[in-house]
Amino acid sequence: MSEFRKDPITGIWRIVAEGRGTRPNEYAAPPPSPSAEADCPFCEGREARTPPEVAAVRLDRSAPNGPGWTVRAIPNRFPTVGSVSTPHPFRNSRRFERAPGTGVHEVIIESPKHSPELPYLPPEQLRTLFRFFRERVRSLTNLPGNGAVLLFENRGPESGGTLTHPHAQLVATETVPSRLEAEREGFRRHAHATRGECLFESVVAAELEATERVLSDVGAFTTFAPFASEFPYEVWIVPKRHEATFAGSTDAEVDELARWLPAVLRALDVLRPQASYNWFVHGLAAPPGAGGEFHWHLEIAPRLVRADGFELGSGTSVNPVAPEDAAEELRGALGSSGS
Repeated sequence: MSEFRKDPITGIWRIVAEGRGTRPNEYAAPPPSPSAEADCPFCEGREARTPPEVAAVRLDRSAPNGPGWTVRAIPNRFPTVGSVSTPHPFRNSRRFERAPGTGVHEVIIESPKHSPELPYLPPEQLRTLFRFFRERVRSLTNLPGNGAVLLFENRGPESGGTLTHPHAQLVATETVPSRLEAEREGFRRHAHATRGECLFESVVAAELEATERVLSDVGAFTTFAPFASEFPYEVWIVPKRHEATFAGSTDAEVDELARWLPAVLRALDVLRPQASYNWFVHGLAAPPGAGGEFHWHLEIAPRLVRADGFELGSGTSVNPVAPEDAAEELRGALGSSGS
């Protein structure tokens, strides 16, 4: 059975087509590559192989750019955006418009060790890491001219990731990326129609009333498989307290997220071992406490299927796993893992 579903935040239509994931597949996945630990530039002791660090959590006052760190942030050597040292002679016309790709792109190395991956890091390391995430987001949020700061992680070959050492990334841009802008526009329309009501809080309330897609409503976050999920086993983690940016999270919220996100990722690993995924935090570059027209949240996007010609040609994603089924399976996996 197939059905169109409309995303209540952006208004984008998607298709849920149960059973499509059982199609025969003669394109076998490539075998996993052997461990690259022996040549990994992110491992402790190889700091000279990376750009100089911009921030780090260090033990016993160890010197920068050497061993003795717990978490480390460095400029991305192959940035998506970057500073522009010399003006580019852009020749814009009415039809063809360009602008410099300015911004900041950092890599956050999550552990001095090559393994384990983020979901299996020790609790104290996770607590340190997530507080470091917040401080780096806060630092880039405070830079003049930034419109959005995207914190994300790529895991696995289908995610766009290229190195297996656990690491996340931060990209700050002057303009608000189109996906966040579509969400913000949805917030604006809803706030205008309801005299200031937060769209996300309205959606969360509806998900709680429906119950079937909710994974958890305990503590500071509500976690659910969204109604119009773009990806199979997609999950959103939404803070209950209204805040426009992850930079404004409290210590208690950050520490809870440091426990809960790894738990959900471990549950996904139970259902789909070694699945590729991306997780990312959507938030504006707003001063902490600004609130207003946005509500930050974290999305988990498992990369279990590839887009086909219909999806690319129509701009409509097709999800072969109903979010109601995904939520039920994830709840079971969370329970079996003791999370």
